[in-house]
Amino acid sequence: MSEIKQSKKGILHTQSKRLSTKKGVYADAWIYGVPHSDSIEVSLKLGRYKYPKELETAEPKSELTLTNNELDALIEYIAEYYKPLSLDTRKFFSYDEDDKDLGKLLLKFKNVAENNEEIAKALLENNFFTDDIQTAITAIKKEKALIKFETELNNDNNEVFWQKWFNANKWILGSEYLKILEERKIDTNNIADFLVQAFDGFVDIVEIKKTDLPFWANSKDHKNLIPSTDLIKAITQCQNYLYEIEREVNDIKTFERLKTRIIKPRCLLVFGKSNGWDDEKREAYRILNSSYVNLTILTYDHLLERAKNVMSKIGNDNKTNRNIQTIDYDDLPF
Repeated sequence: MSEIKQSKKGILHTQSKRLSTKKGVYADAWIYGVPHSDSIEVSLKLGRYKYPKELETAEPKSELTLTNNELDALIEYIAEYYKPLSLDTRKFFSYDEDDKDLGKLLLKFKNVAENNEEIAKALLENNFFTDDIQTAITAIKKEKALIKFETELNNDNNEVFWQKWFNANKWILGSEYLKILEERKIDTNNIADFLVQAFDGFVDIVEIKKTDLPFWANSKDHKNLIPSTDLIKAITQCQNYLYEIEREVNDIKTFERLKTRIIKPRCLLVFGKSNGWDDEKREAYRILNSSYVNLTILTYDHLLERAKNVMSKIGNDNKTNRNIQTIDYDDLPF
């Protein structure tokens, strides 16, 4: 470990670091700290000096001292930009007119990933790519997620599985949600699957159930389709959650936990499947949803179709000279 020295005035400092030596001049750096009652203010001093004078008596050709805040900003700046620049991406990408095609750029990136996965991950982690390429990468990630989602709909997954899956793929729940809150507890007796921050900044609730639960009852009532017992239970649970969370609207401790305000919360209930529904069931579903002001019921198939429509729109918006459909997504390291 480097030795830290202390001057007679109590200032902590390191041994100077020779940064460069050129004809007639040299550059040195020091890190030093000024102790305070409860902290140490760290600064960086940079100097360029003329030979042959000793360091202590040398007259600086130029000198700069960075304060604690400036040093922190410099460290953050170096951490963000040094690595992507030092990778010298010219070794991996040659830019030409063809690179306006995102498909070709991503194929080049795929080749990098196949030959040097560490470099490929570093390029991703350090945001090397332009906005267009980042958009394409995001679209590919979402397409892969949709494929996984559609596959898992045929499996008998429990609610815990879907909680984890939606937590990793929040976007599929809808663009009206900015983020999933870390806190799930409404009060001591009620814990929702997700408490979310809506786009307007307030708390909403997302409750999910299993895919294999029946949506409609086996028999009709007065020739009308009616919700299954399981769906009625889920709706009742959601309404109870909404009632309980509204009771917390003025509770300071709840606000401190959620760090998001509660005003007229809404709930999204994800329940069962709807593939294979006929017109009668689709109409009954429309009528059922219209009867609730602060509750929306979606099946897993509804989520899937809505997400596919969103992805289709993204694809149409980017279709000009941006063919990304020929790539084997499984080979990309994201």
